[in-house]
Amino acid sequence: MRSIAFLLIAVANVMGGLTYLAQRLALAGLPPATIAFLRNAVALACMAVYLLARGGITWRWTRPELVRLTVLGVLAYALPMLLGILGVQWSSAGNGSILILLEPPAILLFCWLLLGEHIPRRHALGVGLGLLGALSIVLCDDGASLSGLVRDDLLLGNVLLAVHGLLWGLYSPVMRPLAQVHRATDVTFASMLIGNVLLLPAALCESGAWVGGDALLPALGWTLALGVFGSWIATVMWNASLRTLSASAVAPFVLIQPLAGVAGDYLADGLVPSAAAATGGALIASAVLIVIWPTRRRTLTQS
Repeated sequence: MRSIAFLLIAVANVMGGLTYLAQRLALAGLPPATIAFLRNAVALACMAVYLLARGGITWRWTRPELVRLTVLGVLAYALPMLLGILGVQWSSAGNGSILILLEPPAILLFCWLLLGEHIPRRHALGVGLGLLGALSIVLCDDGASLSGLVRDDLLLGNVLLAVHGLLWGLYSPVMRPLAQVHRATDVTFASMLIGNVLLLPAALCESGAWVGGDALLPALGWTLALGVFGSWIATVMWNASLRTLSASAVAPFVLIQPLAGVAGDYLADGLVPSAAAATGGALIASAVLIVIWPTRRRTLTQS
């Protein structure tokens, strides 16, 4: 089961990394909050159809669980999604790729503060190695620059991107107790539904920017892809993995996202990966292996 959970969290982060390219393309025809709301609405619709086909939507939560779901849906899901796309618009995608690297150490911090988890040294080491690999990728291959983080004209966007990375770090520690006792699909649906408390008003505030044109249809297509793959399938996989894995164990896997994002850009532009990307990818792979090796070793011993 742990091997399956590791596979789920790895695939979820590959999908997460590819969402940066899709968001950039969607912004060509739609404003940011509208994209965030529509992708969430698409994911909710897919989830509702899936749940109804499997016997119906379950809504049985205790009062403390509803409080946790509200924190999860608004502060750890909808808000970072919204801040991320606003930050990219007001700063740059390169700065976003650097500041999202705050998420893995934030996961470890919140695991310790909220769950009282002991952070294994291999998890901390994995995050450290993965951060080196991710920085190698984004600084050398993603057009990012550390000097861009302190530019006055990008300050607001950079602050939003930093907060967005920290809040995503809150997601797994808040989700973990719910994922252990409820189906991943039920928790995902409930948190996404509650997230609309923030996303719908934010999208309505952009109604003056809703315009047609040649860019609208492709933007809607990319938003649909974001909803199906980035917000539905990837989130269910992520939450399902938390039934088995500790929240701190998923932290190094988040660093797959910059690697997947740069790989997506290479594929889109028809380029060949550089030596920096290869080195960064090797470091990230090493970080993931450090986390999964004890499980792999136990499996080999038992066989």
